[in-house]
Amino acid sequence: LLPLALSVLSDILHCVPVELAAGCPDMSAELERCRVELPGHDHFTLQPKSDASGAETGLMEIRGYHASRGESNRTVCLIPVSAHGTNPASAAVSGMKIVTVKVHKTGAIDIADLKARCEEHAKNLSAIMITYPSTYGVFDEDVREVCDVVHKHGGQVYLDGANMNAQVLLCRPGDYGADVSHLNLHKTFCIPHGGGGPGMGPV
Repeated sequence: LLPLALSVLSDILHCVPVELAAGCPDMSAELERCRVELPGHDHFTLQPKSDASGAETGLMEIRGYHASRGESNRTVCLIPVSAHGTNPASAAVSGMKIVTVKVHKTGAIDIADLKARCEEHAKNLSAIMITYPSTYGVFDEDVREVCDVVHKHGGQVYLDGANMNAQVLLCRPGDYGADVSHLNLHKTFCIPHGGGGPGMGPV
């Protein structure tokens, strides 16, 4: 982390002209390459300044996707009991109605309950927010089926990247069906967190 503490980086204002920030565009481009490659998505934004605002941004992207298809009514967000604890707050702030999905004693998402909730809210299903591995530390073997069931009912899959480190070089959210995800850069990229540090939750 020493390079981040060098004054040539730490003293640069966010609105400085590009010609006065030599090297910064190159670092941003490299971060973009890594950020797209790790989760297996097509694009990303560094605009969110924390993982919480990243979650809200991602959910608003999903709402925008549905609105672009004339389906603004899709506001139900499914949240498994095993998801990250901040997910219900993110969904609520994004104007979504929260519906809980049960999990088994093993921590795996209850597929039967997921299907029932999807059927119940099929016309208004917007998304499911999953954390993978879950906050129980479980790599849910049915994660692809979870994604497929939600997609079948018109919803999108949002992956909370709180535990992304456990997936690096093993699997990628985009490959098993996640449509949107955020990364906690203070974890996956080891940047300083808190105390005025450069918190960021790219989506």
